[in-house]
Amino acid sequence: MPKLTPLHWLLAAVFLAFYGFAVFAVTRDYYVRHPVRAPTARGAAAVPAGHPATRAPGAAPRGGGDAVPAPLTETDADLLRRRADALFSEGRYRETLPVYRRILELAPEDLETRNDLGLALYYTGDASGALEQLRTATSADPRFQRGWLTLGYVTLESGDKPKAREALGRARDLGPDNPLGQEAVRLLGVAKD
Repeated sequence: MPKLTPLHWLLAAVFLAFYGFAVFAVTRDYYVRHPVRAPTARGAAAVPAGHPATRAPGAAPRGGGDAVPAPLTETDADLLRRRADALFSEGRYRETLPVYRRILELAPEDLETRNDLGLALYYTGDASGALEQLRTATSADPRFQRGWLTLGYVTLESGDKPKAREALGRARDLGPDNPLGQEAVRLLGVAKD
């Protein structure tokens, strides 16, 4: 076996450090570009645009096991929203339900949370509960575009195309040029088939 000089050992160490960094960088880049996504319920086509699950990476905190406070006595609605959004983004829909309900206890007029609760209920198999929450949101504010979009989406996925077209039409008419309106147009195309 050849005898290695200190220069050889130094070059080997530099090479191994560079190689380790390169493997780390390539692996990190892959997972940044291809994030792991939770499967959608019953083959759902997509989450409506603008929902927390469609936000840019890093926009909502990703929690671990402590994402939900043990007793839901938290009174900071903003903290609860961030936790619920993180759980939703991870596909842990059932765990979001008590958090969204707690937010609505603190802020019953929070239509965004009511919309998110409706979507989480739908993804956990409670379509009637979802529709009830979404109808409450859209009747509280008929100009709540995201509520109409989600109502149309859930109604479409539940199989009622005429009512879905009506809700999606309202969402489209409230802003056809923004991402929510464009998603409504896309779903209207699906509802016509």
